[in-house]
Amino acid sequence: MKKAFIFDWTGTLSDNFHCFKKVCDSIFQEFGKEILSDEEIRMSFTTPYMNFWNKYIPNISKTEMEHLYEKHIQKAGEPNLFDGVKETVAHLKELGFEMFVVSLDPKSKLAIETERSGISHFMTEIIGGVDHKKEDSINYLIEKYNLDRNNTYFIGDTTGDIVSGEIANIKTIAITWGIQHEKTLSKAGADYIIDDIIEIKNIIN
Repeated sequence: MKKAFIFDWTGTLSDNFHCFKKVCDSIFQEFGKEILSDEEIRMSFTTPYMNFWNKYIPNISKTEMEHLYEKHIQKAGEPNLFDGVKETVAHLKELGFEMFVVSLDPKSKLAIETERSGISHFMTEIIGGVDHKKEDSINYLIEKYNLDRNNTYFIGDTTGDIVSGEIANIKTIAITWGIQHEKTLSKAGADYIIDDIIEIKNIIN
């Protein structure tokens, strides 16, 4: 059986908060809502993500929001990888880890971003457009690639990511540099919480 890392994309490997902020600003303006500060977004953001949007726009449906999000994210600029990501995934590859991406991001946007990032060749498979139950995609990858649950880690920046990893019965790593505020994320019960992606080396050692 194979050891593996399964990564969330946005907020975990990809630093796109500035893009998400632009999307929030555009959508809130469209609905005549007051713009949120960076801190307000981080403190309010939760999963499932419709809980976040419905807090401010109560009557919007999930289908409407997905349409709006994809429309505005295409105009929000391009993200970059967080510092240390390339070095870390290269190191994991050298150690024999299979690597994957499981993301809520629209497939069209995710494909462009992962290719542009320069790390897509490290990934065995990249799955986008996932619903909130990421555990379904995680279990799919485990079965397809014969991954060892005891040596497979799911790393993400939201409580939903941690819950999905726990349901799939694999190890979970919460990161503090993503979209969800550390105070919220710390309550999720992850196996590990890290402040820098380089700290993954300490976990696997």
